[in-house]
Amino acid sequence: MGKRLVDVLADRGHDVTVATRGRAAVSFSKNVRRITLDRTDRESLRAGLDLGNWDIVYDQICFSDADAAAIIEAVAGKTGRYVLCSSAAVYRDPARNIGNPLLNTSEDAFEPSDYPIDQKKEHKTASYEGYAEGKRLAEAVLVQRAGFPVVAVRFPIILGPDDYSKRLRLQVRRIAGNEAVPVVNPEAAISLISSSDAAGFLAWLSTVNHTGPFNACSDGAIALKTIVQFIEEATGRAAIVKHQPDDAFSIFRAEESFTLSTAKAQRAGFAFSPTREWLRDCILQEAAAAKAPA
Repeated sequence: MGKRLVDVLADRGHDVTVATRGRAAVSFSKNVRRITLDRTDRESLRAGLDLGNWDIVYDQICFSDADAAAIIEAVAGKTGRYVLCSSAAVYRDPARNIGNPLLNTSEDAFEPSDYPIDQKKEHKTASYEGYAEGKRLAEAVLVQRAGFPVVAVRFPIILGPDDYSKRLRLQVRRIAGNEAVPVVNPEAAISLISSSDAAGFLAWLSTVNHTGPFNACSDGAIALKTIVQFIEEATGRAAIVKHQPDDAFSIFRAEESFTLSTAKAQRAGFAFSPTREWLRDCILQEAAAAKAPA
């Protein structure tokens, strides 16, 4: 969604600066300023962001309390607002969710202002649980310690043609190739968002003064069995489903339904696209690519 966000903002006439390590050649539709820095190095981060004052900063790679502390130090006194790309994973806290199904989950289900910050705690972001805890701590540090307005956008799984993880493509190609697809609970319903909707919501935040957490997902939860059905229709193959877990970040990993409420964003004036429309189109594109000769 990052490249889409840059294009949307630049097309609207904003002066956009992209801060990256500079390792990938990326072209944008408009002239966009670039600065090179290492997000994981505090000195590099501070030196890069010292090059200007920023009306709004979007941070897509803040994964921990340390990352949050570093950005607070780097942009203190230099930004009007800060937008953390957070995750719906913040709601999946085993210590708090026992016996509480996460259906139509609203933002108040996780409150970062009173979440304990234990910087001695170790969490491995390579696991889903570690990733979730990292995002909870990042939100908590920013909300409790930043001296500037903070927005935390809680995204579910983001899918689209520019998804670097290729997790939808993996499942489409499994079914197209008559490989078994691991689906723990086909009846489970989940929320999703397209990369274009995600970029559109982030861009919209530049036009309003809202702060705090926002759920951002496309309109309408969808059952895993329906996603499988869409893939079957697109590929012309019957899926071989095995009821067992896949990797931690699979689109089919849900053991139970986990859906988000976007009532807060809708009340604030943002309308999301229907999930079924873009998802079906996205699956058709992946199916066509799977059938194309190598």
